[in-house]
Amino acid sequence: MDLVIHPREHDLVIGTFGRAIYVLDDVRPLREMVKTGPQVLASSMHVFDAPDAYQVSYQDPTGILFPGNSMFEGDNRPSGAMISYVLNKPAEKKEEPKREEVKADDKTKKGTSGKTVVTTPVAENKDVKKEDKPKADSLTMEVFNAKNEKIRTIKQKVSEDNGFHRIFWAMNEKGERIPARGGRGGGGVAQGEPAGAQVLPGTYKVRITFDGKKDSTMVVVKSDPRFPNMDNVLQARYALLQDLQKMTGLASKAMERLKESIEIADEYEKRIKESKRTDLKDATDKTKAIKDSVNAVIDFMIGKEDKRQGFAGNPIPTPTSYINTAQYYISTSKDPVNATDERVMKQASDAVDRILDRVNKFYEKQWPEYRTAMEKVSINPFKTYEPLKR
Repeated sequence: MDLVIHPREHDLVIGTFGRAIYVLDDVRPLREMVKTGPQVLASSMHVFDAPDAYQVSYQDPTGILFPGNSMFEGDNRPSGAMISYVLNKPAEKKEEPKREEVKADDKTKKGTSGKTVVTTPVAENKDVKKEDKPKADSLTMEVFNAKNEKIRTIKQKVSEDNGFHRIFWAMNEKGERIPARGGRGGGGVAQGEPAGAQVLPGTYKVRITFDGKKDSTMVVVKSDPRFPNMDNVLQARYALLQDLQKMTGLASKAMERLKESIEIADEYEKRIKESKRTDLKDATDKTKAIKDSVNAVIDFMIGKEDKRQGFAGNPIPTPTSYINTAQYYISTSKDPVNATDERVMKQASDAVDRILDRVNKFYEKQWPEYRTAMEKVSINPFKTYEPLKR
């Protein structure tokens, strides 16, 4: 029905005859294609100039808290800095069919014309590597600050389709993993780099790499224009968030140390069981006791494990929960640092001290005693075999 390009956002707004509205975000890459020609779409890797990125504060609209399917809502564009790029993956090399080898006594065969045809066996070419096929299935986005220091690395699966794509950077830097009982802690992508604090407004370089090809663009990060004169507030809160990241990192290292100790005890338990020896009952008891002690420290840090199905929160505040609470208060407020912020920071700091005190005491006394006892236990795979008699 109608088309209009927003003069500030450069978005193409499309109105249909069916009273629907579509918005194509930022058409400047299309303008670049028009200027440079369609060959840009054939590039193996090309990153377009990125628009300014705003650290926008969102507020839920009034209405139903959990609308479910009772209220229609259109999707907003993803938040963060929008990076547009062209990616064309190299074509896979097709393997030529192998010719069958001919046995030495079968070098002469009769052709269709009745004549004798001499065939030469062709040996398999061992110089052809199986790695000729491209193994890359993900691209890497790296972010650098004004000092050219890498502050964020994100890996993302590439689309099966070649051509124009977009990836979003949440305008944050690398963070520390939250202590967790199993696997890796949260703080971002489960198997990727954890997300940290929001960066300060400024200019950042974003580089995208795929299969050895790379290209970059500069991104200008700006604060929400609806909150003027925020530089001092943002810097003060950023400094507090850096302190919280250090606290989180210490707590996470303590958790990783405890999980490594569990793995060592599990390995001893496995070897004792496989040995089927009856003289290792004391070692078995010590191993079970040390695992109980390690789990008690973990429970102290993050709460007891609830194995019931469904969601159940820990009713008792844990030391780790104080760190998470401080993280929430400091990162979500736009106000100058106040008494509440100072109080939650103090609670988080005290919680980390309690964690380190409990963990250090365990490794000063209980763990060395267990290690000394288990190092005296000889467990090897060899058996003594008696002569076999009829």
